[in-house]
Amino acid sequence: MDNVPVRASGPAPAPRTNPANSGRPSPAFGRNGKPTRNILKPVLIALGTLLVLAIFVFASWSLYRSSVAVQIDTSKYQAVFFTNGQVYFGKLEKLSGGYFKLNDIYYLQAPAAEESENLQATTTQEAADVQLIKLGSEVHGPEDAMVMNEDQILFFENLKTDGKVTTSIGEYINQKK
Repeated sequence: MDNVPVRASGPAPAPRTNPANSGRPSPAFGRNGKPTRNILKPVLIALGTLLVLAIFVFASWSLYRSSVAVQIDTSKYQAVFFTNGQVYFGKLEKLSGGYFKLNDIYYLQAPAAEESENLQATTTQEAADVQLIKLGSEVHGPEDAMVMNEDQILFFENLKTDGKVTTSIGEYINQKK
């Protein structure tokens, strides 16, 4: 007797075909006609896209942060305007971690109301009465350096060398010599 294998379920099902591929099996179906799950390729594409996007965002952020520091002219004084309305003058430098440092600091102080003879003074007269004060002479005795978070800085400006504030700073330095 010849040994002939018998199939209990009948003939094997024909693999599913894609009519557009002229009878060839579709890549979505395996040799046995069952669908294959090839999710590795889309996952890798998604991860690659996310990685490229993350690199782009980080590079843009780093470029932006470094471009702010480039705007500081280290040969000049800067006016630093804070979000709370205060303004300080000094030599500004960018530190790491989102911080700035201000050295050789000055600020403007208006005379107290009781010291003013004429409370109805014009804006020009009031501006003339404003004094430039060197940081360090206050009651709490601060050092002549200030470290601040960049979130507290509204903006800064490089000062002209012939401006009133810079001229006053030069006069103060010459008097101290």
